[in-house]
Amino acid sequence: MNIRFKHHLFISLIILILSSQTTFAQETVNKRDLSSDNEKKIKNTLTNDAWADDVWGDDAWAEEQKSPWALRGFIEVGYGTFTQDNIIDATQSLSELTTRFEVDYQHDSFDIAAKADVRYDDVLNKTLWDTRELNIAFSPLNNLDVKLGRQVLTWGTGDYLFLNDLFAKDWQSFFSGRDDEYLKAASDSIRTTYYSHGITFDLAWTPEFTSDKYLTGERFSFYSPQALQQVSPASDFIVNKTNNPQWSARLATSNNGIEYAIYGYHGYWTTPVGSKITPTGQMAAYFPKLNSWGASVRMPLVSGIFNAEYAAYNSSEDYAGTNPFIANSQHRILLGYESEVVKDLTTSVQYYVEKTRQYHNLIQSSSTPNLLVDEYRQLLTLRLTYMTMQQKLIYSFFSFYSPSDHDGYIKPSITYRYSDQYRFSLGANLFFGQEKYSFFGQHQTNSNLWLRAKLTF
Repeated sequence: MNIRFKHHLFISLIILILSSQTTFAQETVNKRDLSSDNEKKIKNTLTNDAWADDVWGDDAWAEEQKSPWALRGFIEVGYGTFTQDNIIDATQSLSELTTRFEVDYQHDSFDIAAKADVRYDDVLNKTLWDTRELNIAFSPLNNLDVKLGRQVLTWGTGDYLFLNDLFAKDWQSFFSGRDDEYLKAASDSIRTTYYSHGITFDLAWTPEFTSDKYLTGERFSFYSPQALQQVSPASDFIVNKTNNPQWSARLATSNNGIEYAIYGYHGYWTTPVGSKITPTGQMAAYFPKLNSWGASVRMPLVSGIFNAEYAAYNSSEDYAGTNPFIANSQHRILLGYESEVVKDLTTSVQYYVEKTRQYHNLIQSSSTPNLLVDEYRQLLTLRLTYMTMQQKLIYSFFSFYSPSDHDGYIKPSITYRYSDQYRFSLGANLFFGQEKYSFFGQHQTNSNLWLRAKLTF
């Protein structure tokens, strides 16, 4: 750990200690209807109590004025280390100091939201600025909401499994132990939501395609089918990008407690699953074109919640599946169930199948057919969440296991909320597999342990 990061860490610890003597403003909680995923505005109304009416009457001093501004943020220190040798230059998977600033402004006609992180990342030896939100939301009609600017978009029913949610994800954050908030990356988009007769229609337009924050070799290594070994290319990882737009749409409704939705997408694969020769003769990865459609349902069942989701991926640059350098089209199916099995213990399970279309053509055209994923790739997930000490102490366990690939990924964590201002978390990202080229097996050397301390203000 270099001197600069130790200096930042020392300062942050001093702030944590001194702040324990200070009363901070409570965080504004933005409630959201997760079942329908429709954003709703929270409007606060102020009333005078009876005692104040008796004493002050109609005196204007008795009317408390609420500021339209809301300011908050946090300081977080994170550290993670690999559990085994890795070929990347850094010995830590996470080593950073993050300061978050959030500003909200509420007007009768519009809302403005700004959220940004200043992060010193010792793994990359860089100070980074990440704008998470910078948008304006308004309603030009009673049944039409518009959000314009930088925002985090999401929908679908999966837990860590995304079928129709083709908005940008940050897999580097997910594997390193940052808060789950960072799994969903931000994009500069326009989202409109139209309501009519119990039906909601969402349309999201991103003028410039926003890809996932995929692994590049700076923080985590990965398996290269071309090199037939684990690689850490970092700056040598050439990816041709596109500035073209992407579109996402959802039509949703509910009836008797059952939620239905259909989805559409027009854009590109969100990770560079294609490769081609550049004019200089080098092999470069790129984002092939992708169109998709799908549907989902979510409903109460017995004492829990059942969900099902389907997506059809059409890899429009290679419908026949004969080009081994472009990902084939796929069918994706997800079934899930969540229930509180005993008091304070919630469990959820998921079964996911990914069918590669034109699989025979893929086998025939591939130079390494033995390294290809099965035609029907299967995945099982299990989540256990136990909350105790009035929900101040939370134990979480999430696991992925693929019976077809014979590999998996385990994410255990413990979070302790000491007060409204202080929170401490520790956990792990543990990968295993029989083959070094499988989806999770390639990340065995990326397994890591992490811890975080967070002060909210």
